[in-house]
Formats: sequence, structure tokens, C-alpha cells
Amino acid sequence: MKAIKLSPTDNVATLLGDVEKNELVEIISADNEVIAEVNALQKITFGNKIALCDVANGEHILKCGHSIGKSIVEIPLGQLVHVQNVRSERLDIPEAIIEEIIKQMGIEQ
Repeated sequence: MKAIKLSPTDNVATLLGDVEKNELVEIISADNEVIAEVNALQKITFGNKIALCDVANGEHILKCGHSIGKSIVEIPLGQLVHVQNVRSERLDIPEAIIEEIIKQMGIEQ
């Protein structure tokens, strides 16, 4: 399976299909060149983000060269980057909604 890293400064890549836990993911650049391989630490569905490096608590999550939020815990290389470990700086999503998203997606925590 592949994931695309849209900007050289990004610390996440977007999955181009579903991946299973422990599946190797090819990371491609915007020019469609393979630039890395990452082992998925959990099941991640199409369109979601995978961490390309260890992300410290409080660090900005960069996609397309822009911050899309901040981590609320340490995020290891290969982990799903989503509501269970990131908070938006633009939207204040209620905790009950976050919990429902985690439940509906079956996100491992």
C-alpha cells in the first residue's frame, strides 16, 4: 500500500488505501517517487494519516506544509494520526464527538 507525503516538511502522509496492522507502507512524494517505507502500527483506513516520524507531545502536525493541529500525546512512527492523538487549532470538537469517532472507526488506543 502507498501513502503520499505532499510537502517535504510534512510529518504525516495520507493513505491511498486501507492498511492492516504491521503492513509495510510505501511513502511517495508528490512527484510519485518512493521516498520511504513505514510499518503501520495499527489498521489505518483510506484517506487517514500515518506518522512519518516520532512526534512529540505538543508538536505541530504538518500536512501540505501547514499545521493542521497539535499532538496531545507522543505519536510513534507508523501510528494513525487522528482525533485520538491530535487536536485541531481551528475547530473545537467536543470530547463526546471525539469518543464517538474513535468508537466508530475502531481506533486502537
